[in-house]
Amino acid sequence: MEQSQYKSNYELKLLARRQMNGRFGILMGTLFIPFLISFFILEIVTTPNYIVNYVLRFIAQIILSVLEVGAALIYMKCACNMPTKIKDLFHGYQNNTAVALKLGALFVLIDTICSIPSDILSISILNSAELVMPEITEMTTINEVTAFYSKFYSIMGQYYGVTLLCILAAFFIKLAFVPAYYMMLDFPDWSAGTVLKKSMEIMQGNKLRYVGLQMTFIPGMLLSVFTCGLTMIWLVPYMNLTNANFYLDIMNVRNKTMSL
Repeated sequence: MEQSQYKSNYELKLLARRQMNGRFGILMGTLFIPFLISFFILEIVTTPNYIVNYVLRFIAQIILSVLEVGAALIYMKCACNMPTKIKDLFHGYQNNTAVALKLGALFVLIDTICSIPSDILSISILNSAELVMPEITEMTTINEVTAFYSKFYSIMGQYYGVTLLCILAAFFIKLAFVPAYYMMLDFPDWSAGTVLKKSMEIMQGNKLRYVGLQMTFIPGMLLSVFTCGLTMIWLVPYMNLTNANFYLDIMNVRNKTMSL
């Protein structure tokens, strides 16, 4: 397979921007509805017991992950210029639910395992006496305040560094399964195992392309820091629609060169 057969990152992103025209409303719904549902469900299952809370949230996340199937369907339809409705978001709960749950369970398990170092550090920080702000009195010196904040920023810097490494670890582990939800939709007769196997096959030789594509969105993510996250409302649907085009591009080239 010649690399030149594939569309460039520029072409994939240009397609996505064009496909967003007139569809921003439904793309925003695809972004916010799962977020709101997840927020309320995870708040409901929260308990004082940490272990029970961890298990309940794990189960809830698997069930909620089925929404990603519907989101993938909406992005696929937009990329193919097909009409779509917000009810498509719940497609996974009505079609091939068992497969969707198995895929979701795998991805949630990967995220959970990779986040263990971050979770442990988070618990340690919450119980750390070093991060308790000392009482400010007339006897408190500037050096004492400076020492506290120096320690605070050092510990929090470590936490965010570990969290970033956890996120990257999960990202690279799941890299081989990027097309899974799209393939589930394209081939509804396949089992979860077959979907995962075929996903790994078509990502061979395309992982670096995908990583490179994601890196082109980093400037937009950095910009969101200075806009209190407001630009993410546009950037996330843009990224997901570009990723849908990435999958369609792979399948188009593959179908021209060999039988799946």
